[in-house]
Amino acid sequence: MSAIDKTGIVEQLTRELNSYPKSLRRIAMFIIDNPAEFGMKSIRDSATATGVSTNTLVRLAQKLGFESYNQLRAPFRAALTTNASNASTNQWINELYDRGGIEQIRADTVSSVIGNVTEALRQNEAEVIDKAAELILQAKSVYLMGTRAPYTLVHYLYYVGRMALPNLVVTPGHANSPVDEILNVKEDDLVLAVSITPFSRETIEACKIAKSRGAKLILMSDSTANSLPLKPDITLIAPVGTPRNFDGFVGFDSFVGFFALSEWLLTAVVEKGSPNTKQRIQMFNQYRQETNVFWKP
Repeated sequence: MSAIDKTGIVEQLTRELNSYPKSLRRIAMFIIDNPAEFGMKSIRDSATATGVSTNTLVRLAQKLGFESYNQLRAPFRAALTTNASNASTNQWINELYDRGGIEQIRADTVSSVIGNVTEALRQNEAEVIDKAAELILQAKSVYLMGTRAPYTLVHYLYYVGRMALPNLVVTPGHANSPVDEILNVKEDDLVLAVSITPFSRETIEACKIAKSRGAKLILMSDSTANSLPLKPDITLIAPVGTPRNFDGFVGFDSFVGFFALSEWLLTAVVEKGSPNTKQRIQMFNQYRQETNVFWKP
C-alpha cells in the first residue's frame, strides 16, 4: 500500500459513515479525526480508544476490502514518515525499528512527531487559517482559554501573541475558573479555546456562555465530531497521538501538532495585521535588548 491510499480510505469512510452501524461508525470517526494516531495503534489499543471489540475492527477492515487490521493500518503508518520526511529520515527510522528495544520506541516517537505536525498543517485549509486570523484581528478582546494539558498551549499563545496583540486575555487566570473569566465576554470579543478528548467540562461551559453572549468562538481540538455541539465559528484540528509500547500504558497526549498549528495561525495574524502590529513586535524586541533581559556570555 502506498501513502496515498490513506486519503482514499478516509474519503470512503466519510462518504459511507452514515450507513454504518454505531460500532463501525465510532471507529470510522476515530480514523477520520485521528489518522496519525490510528497509524501508530495496535488493534488492541484502537479497540480500547474506541470502546469496541477487536473483532469489530477486523470487520471494518474487511468491509473496506482489507484482509486484516494490519493491512488497513499500513497506509496510515507509512504516511507518518513519508508525508514530511525525506529518504534519509525514512531510512534512519527503519534502522531504529530494526534495532528493537528502546530504539524502537524512539522510532515510534519520531514517527508520531512527524505525523502529528504534518496532519495538523494539512488538515486545516489555508482559507480557514486566514479567516481565523481576521476574526482575531477584528475582535476587541481575545480570550485564550484552556484547562488541564491545553493550559500550556494557551500560555504559549499568550507569550508569543502579546507582542503583536495587546488585547489578549488568558483564562483561567490565577485562582479562577474559565467561567469566572468568561463572564466579562461581550459580542465584539472572541474566544480561542483549546480542548482535547475527553473535553474539560469547565471549558465547554465557558464556551457555551461566550456563544450565548454573541462572541465569536475558535476551537482548537483533536476531534471535529466532539466540537460540533458547541457550534464554533471555526474549528482547527490537530492530532494528539503518541506511541504506546507497553502493555497497559495509556500514554500521554502529544501537543506538537497544536504548537505547529499555533505558529501558523500567529504568523498569519502578524502578516495580516496593520503596520502597528509589526511595529509592536519590533518595539517589544528593542525593549528587551535595552533592559538587558537576555544573558550575554
